[in-house]
Amino acid sequence: MSTSYNQQHVEYPSRKRMAWLTVGAALFVAAGFFLMFDDSSAKGSAISSVIGLFSILFFGLCLCYSLVKMIKKEPSFVVDEHGFVDSSSYTSGGLIAWKDVENIFMYEFMGQKMIGVKLWDEKTFLDRQNGMKRKLMTANSSMVDATVSIAQNSLTILLDQLYIMMVERWKQSNERANEGDSFDPLNND
Repeated sequence: MSTSYNQQHVEYPSRKRMAWLTVGAALFVAAGFFLMFDDSSAKGSAISSVIGLFSILFFGLCLCYSLVKMIKKEPSFVVDEHGFVDSSSYTSGGLIAWKDVENIFMYEFMGQKMIGVKLWDEKTFLDRQNGMKRKLMTANSSMVDATVSIAQNSLTILLDQLYIMMVERWKQSNERANEGDSFDPLNND
């Protein structure tokens, strides 16, 4: 996919996928309530209550996140000549400049294709993230050596196309940076 270098590609969340995520999260919240308040089996009620509580908390957060994403009209992903803005998931990377990117690669994790982005200064980037998000991103980085991972689930563009677009922009940015660093024999500064 060839796009003009000066153009910006904006990607909005897939409403259909977000709707399915919302329905799934709501079902798990309902199942959590059922586990917590089901009096039919006294034997495993403590374990069921704990599992139900975790289900309500985790999938409740997922439900809130997916509802907000469905209601807001904000882009989930933007690519331009300066870098990209990833808002596609809770553990999204936010604004990342091409000069901060060490590598971009495709990988598969638990049967799902993803784009991995390795940053030059991973520690500084992770230090800017909030507590839970930092922990999730650190765990991901240790498993797949990608500071930021981009999944297909909230994007409408195919991941392969986004990958090609990102790599092209990243390479163009590197070429421009290298041209700026080239030696000019007429300039003695």
